[in-house]
Amino acid sequence: MKSYDVVINHKGFMNLAIIDNILHQLRMYLFKKSNEKLLRKRVYSLSVECLDNILKHSDLNEKDHELIKNYPPRFIIERIAGDFIIHTGNIVLNENKDELIPRLDQLNNLELEDINSLYKESLANAEISKKGGAGLGLIVMAKTTRQKIKFDFEKIDNKFFYFAMQLNLKQ
Repeated sequence: MKSYDVVINHKGFMNLAIIDNILHQLRMYLFKKSNEKLLRKRVYSLSVECLDNILKHSDLNEKDHELIKNYPPRFIIERIAGDFIIHTGNIVLNENKDELIPRLDQLNNLELEDINSLYKESLANAEISKKGGAGLGLIVMAKTTRQKIKFDFEKIDNKFFYFAMQLNLKQ
């Protein structure tokens, strides 16, 4: 029988204090339940990247906005038979969806060696965006998981989509 555990399940508003709490809970879980130091490090760093992306790249961050109530940011980690699955979700503008799809498709079509090369190239040529990122987040996720990034966009209205992503981290 496979073991199953919900490690983290956060749905709702996200800020730095909430992220700190989530990461503290995750750190405690990983030290109690995982003996593999490299796996712990990969799960933790991937979680930091995901939470950072939710915080920086959600296109709607008003805590009491009606859309946030119906489509809350989410961060969920499950552990199934030693593997970790991370689910994220946040609201993005239509034009950002149109930028994300080609980037995700490109990463999903690259071999690990090519992802590593893209990472090094992007790191050398990185410019900080208005949102404070250097465009490395998705590359880091693909590099860390060594798996295809699963994603979906659910249309909310003519302006917004709900961007859902799943990352699988094999033991």
